[in-house]
Parts: sequence; C-alpha cells; structure tokens
Amino acid sequence: MYKFFLYILLIFSIANAQTINFEKALAATLENSKKIKQQKINIEQKNSDLKKIKSFSYGNVNLIHEASRTNHAGYVFNYKLSSREASFKDFGFSEFGGPIDTQPFDLNQPENRNNFTTKVTYNIPLFTGFKLSNQKDMISLQKKIEKTILNKNIKDLSYEVLKAYNNAVVAKEYIKAIKKAKEVTNIFEITANEFYKEGLVTKIDKKQAKVYSLNIQSKLTQAKNNYELALAYLSFLTSIEKIEDIQGLKTYNNSLNPTNSYEKALKNRDDIKIITLANQINKKNIALNKAAYYPNIYTHLEYGVNDDRVNFSSEKDYYLAMIGIKFPLFDPAREYEFQKSKLEYQKSLLQKQELEDAIKLELKKATLNLQAKEKLLKEKKEAKVLAYEVLEQSKQMYKNQLIAMSELLKQEAIYRENEAAFILAKYEHSLAQGKLNLAIGNNINGESK
Repeated sequence: MYKFFLYILLIFSIANAQTINFEKALAATLENSKKIKQQKINIEQKNSDLKKIKSFSYGNVNLIHEASRTNHAGYVFNYKLSSREASFKDFGFSEFGGPIDTQPFDLNQPENRNNFTTKVTYNIPLFTGFKLSNQKDMISLQKKIEKTILNKNIKDLSYEVLKAYNNAVVAKEYIKAIKKAKEVTNIFEITANEFYKEGLVTKIDKKQAKVYSLNIQSKLTQAKNNYELALAYLSFLTSIEKIEDIQGLKTYNNSLNPTNSYEKALKNRDDIKIITLANQINKKNIALNKAAYYPNIYTHLEYGVNDDRVNFSSEKDYYLAMIGIKFPLFDPAREYEFQKSKLEYQKSLLQKQELEDAIKLELKKATLNLQAKEKLLKEKKEAKVLAYEVLEQSKQMYKNQLIAMSELLKQEAIYRENEAAFILAKYEHSLAQGKLNLAIGNNINGESK
C-alpha cells in the first residue's frame, strides 16, 4: 500500500511538471510578477489623483443640519431674527420708559431656546491663479512616469528571466557534457583494466583512470545540483511550481549602426523619458508656486431653513449668494518657495545631462562587451574543435602504446575544459546581446517600444 501511494504521488508530480521555453517563462513571469502588479496599482492611484484634482473644478455641495440649545443673549436674539420671530419685546421695548442706563431684561436674560438649521451649501473656486490646471498637468505627467517605470520594470525583469533561463540551459548542457565525459572515462577505466591484465600498462595507469572517473562523477553531482538550483530560481521568477525541463538557449541578433545607436538610446531609454518628464513636472511646479502671486476668486451659495423646531416652511427659509476675491499683499514665504522650485528645475536639467553622459558610457561598454563576447565565442568554438581533434589522436596513440594513461587523461581534461568554456561563452554572449538591447532602450529582443 505504501509503494502504491508513492507511485500515485510520482505520477501526480510528473503530470504537474512542465517543460518550458523562454517565451513561456517570460510570459509567466510578467503575468505573475508582484512588482509589475504593484506598479499597475501605482498607475491606478495616479488615475484617482487626476480625477480628484478635476473634481475640485466642480466645487462641492453639502447638506448640513445643526441642532442647538442656548440661553446666550446674542445667539438667542440672532436665532429669532434668523427665523423671523423677533419682536419689539426682544429688543427691550417693554422697559423703554425707564432711565437711559436701564438694562432690558428681555434682551439680556432671554429664555432658553432651541434652534434647528437645515441648509444646502455650494462652494466653487472660480480662479485659483492657475493652480488647479497646473496640478492636473503635474499629475498627468506623474502618471506618464509611472507607465514608463512599468515599461522599464518589464524590460529589466525580461533580462533577469533571460539570465535565469539561459543559466538553466547552460547547466543542462554542462550535465550532458559531463555525462559524455563519464562514458568516456568508463571506457578508459575498462581499457586500463584490460591492458593491466595483459601487462600492457602499470597499476598506476589503472589507478589514474579510476581517480579521473571519480572526479568526473563529482563534477556530475555538482552539475546536477547547479541545474536544480537554476530551475528553482526560474520557478521563483515564473511562479510555475514545478519546472521539469527547459528547451534550447535563447539568443538574439544585434544589427546595430554605431553612428546612430546613441541617438536611439536618447530617444528610447526609459530612464531618459522619466527624467524628461520629471523636468516638465519641476517646470510646472514653478508655475504652481507662482499662483501665490495671483488673486483667488471664489463663490459661496447657501439655501436653508432656520427655526426653533425642525421645519421646512418657506416662511422660515433664506438664501445667501456670495462672491469673494482674496488678493495676497504680503507673504515672504511665497518668494522662497518660488525660487526653490526654479532651483529644483535647474538641478533636474543638470541631472538629465549627467544621465545622457552615463548612457553614452554604458552604451559604449555594452557594445565593446558584445564585440568581445562574439570574438571569445568564436575562439572558444575553435579551441573546442582543436581540443577534440587532439583528444581523438591521443586515444589512438594510447591504443598504440605511444603515450601513457596520464597523458590521455590530461588531453581528456583539456577537451572538457574547452567544452565547458564554450558553453559558458554562449551564455555570456546571449547576456551581452540582451544587455546591449537594453542599453539602447529596446526590449531584450531588440524591438523598440
């Protein structure tokens, strides 16, 4: 029964394992990335901020109900006036015949009074010194920045997937190479044993073959572990729980014109777009702070009912229509803020120039690096071919007893080293291709977006 459950578990594990190519790994990563999802939320937040700023232009409407009770002479008198209930008695006319310094009791000592006010108010800014329009423009620019950051995150994450995927492919290829080496060393070991029985080689040759075989086995164990680690990291990026295998190495072609690659980078690079948008925001911020020098014009409309009980009678209603203008005469802080925003704009222009210089250097390094990796890849391929030819000749010479086992094993090690170097060169070349595409501001496949 225990073995049966293990068998079922194995079948289930195999069924859920996946063999993926680079395109599938990239699509899964971009779909499941928490960072990408967070950036999309940032864009939605900017949409909300933009709607909020636009809503200020529509003003705000409030329904207000206030209930109070007081014996405060001023409030009581005002409430009676507001509800159109004031009489001469409330003014103290009942004691009008007394001395000039008589304090009217009805006016100064009124009875407790309840008051209920229900009103609708509407406030709207008519002119804010272009503050609202500038704020709206600034948030629109911030939204563009968030979208550009999203695009940059996608490019950076794509490059990370390229590294992880090709690293797994290289680890897989290295395992294949080590397995071939293991097969060869097994033959060497068998041959050495047979030759030893016939007295054609010494016991040292036999032991050397065994030692080399054990070393190859250790390398195979390490290579398998590296492959599992590479798949684990790729699984982490893609959020695919079980990746069983991957397909071939992902490479791109770079057809670049060195004379205009820098101009393309300045046009396509997301970091240039971001700092350009930031410059525009800083410029808008100057105009925003300049609003402190303009007058503010606003209006207030109000309609309500006031009485000593909840009442909606038209006999107790009132309206208020008001327009106001506020002109700042003296505010030293506004000049400081205005000058500060101008300095921020100047600093951002210098930061853009600094970034442009850095991009020129990065592009030059990426171009030189790719050229070097292409040359290195070609050399490693030639070295592998030559090392293989030498190894084959060494095998024949060993069979003819022209060289010792140690020399044969040495040539086998040299060939495996060159094979591993060629595999690594292919990996580094693929990364150099993607890095150069990113340096120009394109996607890793060389397409501009």
